[in-house]
Amino acid sequence: MEYIEMKDRIAHIIRAKNLTAAEFALRLGIQPSNISHLLSGRNNPSLDFVKKLKETFPEYNLDWIVLGKGPMTVSEPFMEPKPSDENQPVDYQKSNSELDELEPTLFSVEKTPEEVVEIPQKPSEHPLKQIILVYEDRSFEVLLPR
Repeated sequence: MEYIEMKDRIAHIIRAKNLTAAEFALRLGIQPSNISHLLSGRNNPSLDFVKKLKETFPEYNLDWIVLGKGPMTVSEPFMEPKPSDENQPVDYQKSNSELDELEPTLFSVEKTPEEVVEIPQKPSEHPLKQIILVYEDRSFEVLLPR
């Protein structure tokens, strides 16, 4: 299993929340330069930073934030990683026959690669900007409204 550094998990949260680094810092009540130093790898997050991050975004799993283990969010079920041969490269591309054998989940969607997903717009004070689909292999897809 591929290890993802904590700075990359923080960057993922920033992207998932559709924030700039400065907006993220503002929400946490810290200096934007601190976020810049964390994302560049110059500094490691402090305990105070991690506490503010968890308080501001409680939907994220603390074990995932700190250790990169377990589900990303507290609402995701935990699935034990399957043992793999460390010498084998991780292949996230599956053939159609392998995908057909997988058990459907709550979030399974049958679609062809050419299919366009219509995102309904409803009148709102906060119009929809994007939807982010996160897959089990931790890849993601961003859907934008037309």
